Amino acid sequence: MLAENKDEMREKILEAALKRFMHYGASKTTMNEIADDLRCSKASLYYYFSDKKALHNAVLMKIGETFFEEQEIEADKDISSEQIFTNIIAIKKQFVERYSRLELFKILNDKSEEIQQIIRSVHEREAKMLTKIIEKGVASGEFDVDDPVAIAQLYRDAMEGLRFAGMSCLPETIPDLDKEAFEKIVAQQKLLTEIFVRGIKKR
Repeated sequence: MLAENKDEMREKILEAALKRFMHYGASKTTMNEIADDLRCSKASLYYYFSDKKALHNAVLMKIGETFFEEQEIEADKDISSEQIFTNIIAIKKQFVERYSRLELFKILNDKSEEIQQIIRSVHEREAKMLTKIIEKGVASGEFDVDDPVAIAQLYRDAMEGLRFAGMSCLPETIPDLDKEAFEKIVAQQKLLTEIFVRGIKKR
């Protein structure tokens, strides 16, 4: 099989799994069902993914990459850093609403070294992006910050705290998102961002 055909097949498996997981949830989807959707053997799936957990993680990594790319594109826009922070909250909100049935937060309970390394990489990527946004604000005269790296880390940690505080509204399995609780978290993130930006604005 040609390398490009292998890559194409892997992408087809990921797309089929994503469609199933979003509709039925990962826990209620079988490898047989994904194979049937693709009209291939289950053995073909195991050629690319060792088990359903590996496939689920690969799907999460795929949509996670798109998620970060959207934020990084926003961070590069020629608008105020304050507006970028606000727009990124909107991107995150849309992402969770779209993929809430995908059992996004199961991965956070996976203590394997492989997954923990991925989570650390995600945190580093987010901190780097936030640092860039703050540095942009400093360069434009919008912010007065001596240590953009430390301030970016502080903001990331604070936002992370709000996410974890409200994780009860984020389903690990098929039940739908608790929209009222989720909207409360988003409102808190917006308020936190408003207070944070006000604190670092140049006077």
